[in-house]
Amino acid sequence: MKAWWLATKVLIAALLLAMVGGGAAIYTGAYPVGAAEKHWPLTHRLLVAARERSVMRAARMVDEPQLLLSEDMLLSAVVGFEDMCAVCHAPPGRSPTALARGLNPPAPDLAIAARERTAAELYWVTRHGIRMTGMPAWGVTHSDDELWPLVALIRHFPELGEGEYERLLATARAAGVDHDHEHEHSHDDHAH
Repeated sequence: MKAWWLATKVLIAALLLAMVGGGAAIYTGAYPVGAAEKHWPLTHRLLVAARERSVMRAARMVDEPQLLLSEDMLLSAVVGFEDMCAVCHAPPGRSPTALARGLNPPAPDLAIAARERTAAELYWVTRHGIRMTGMPAWGVTHSDDELWPLVALIRHFPELGEGEYERLLATARAAGVDHDHEHEHSHDDHAH
């Protein structure tokens, strides 16, 4: 019994020390916040665990529609992806942009994410975004009817052949498909 009590006291003391040390690093400004800096290993593990568990938990509440893309929806989705997502998430067959290479944490490869995440998880992240990653909450400016086709397109990424994304995009642009920029949002929030 004494060994258990001693181990408990040591654990509590270690946790308190870690909290005080972490608080001191934040309060004094010693914790690096520049995007070129890597997180401390423990911080990285905690942030990844929080993100992954939160997305999995929240996605359980999502009602997934059947993700069948018509040709029109596919063309609209590819234009939407190009206009909203491609600058951070290189589409199949492209190299990451300069902006994407400067993100910390880096934006995930969505062909890999499509294999690892459920459609509900992809949708939830697309709709709600992820704090402190650069991933915006597209649900603020886009309807579910616009977001689910994007998710369906992303789920299709692992199967896209060489140059297929670019052919879909060219077909959409040639057909006059354009991403609707008439969504409600205000630029007043960005005034200086």
